Amino acid sequence: MSRRRSRRNDEQRRRVLIFIAKVLAGLGAIGVTAYYAYEVGFRVAVGETQSAHEAQQKAEEQLKEVEAAAEADRLAQAQAVRQLSELTARYEQSKPPEELRDLTELLKAKMAAGVTARRLSLVIKSAEMPRSCQPLPTRRLLVRLLSAKASPAGTPLRIDDTVTLTAEAPGASDNRGGWFDPAVAVKVHVAADGARETDVSGVLPIDYALSAKGVEYHLTLSAANSKGWIDVAAERCSFR
Repeated sequence: MSRRRSRRNDEQRRRVLIFIAKVLAGLGAIGVTAYYAYEVGFRVAVGETQSAHEAQQKAEEQLKEVEAAAEADRLAQAQAVRQLSELTARYEQSKPPEELRDLTELLKAKMAAGVTARRLSLVIKSAEMPRSCQPLPTRRLLVRLLSAKASPAGTPLRIDDTVTLTAEAPGASDNRGGWFDPAVAVKVHVAADGARETDVSGVLPIDYALSAKGVEYHLTLSAANSKGWIDVAAERCSFR
């Protein structure tokens, strides 16, 4: 009887010990899991903190770059304003007088109206000294037709035994009368002794001036009453 009770007591103690062992094992597993979770959480938190710190540093560096760029732009703008002020001051000091500006505008208007730069240059040069002009007899110049199949060569016109002119132009639209259309541009070839040959083109009337042998010739070409011809009025100006 006592042996059976003793075995029963041993069996109960063993069960209690096993239960305690299981409880301790469970608590140990829970402790290990909790420690592992804490360790992982701590590492994650440290990593996130480091990433946030690095992002903050990067943002601060970018902000410094933006501020530096803005400062450079401000300095460049200030320099541009100073340069503009200096250029404005220089322009105010060196700009031509009002009379010269008016003369420049007049020259532009004359050139826009068809007066050549050479003609204007001759007029300006001739204004430097007194001159004496003599009108020459008005002559006629036959215009060669470019559109005619058998058009004769243009007959040269000799002026003052110094200037030679020839002219050519397209024929009239009907091309039946053998004359040119005065409303269409003509081309006049000008040759002068001791001067460079040149071509003058435009719708009549045409004003032209040239200098040869120390004499200035003024030519005015206009449509003649006779079809196919050009009237050439000329004057000879000598400088003295």
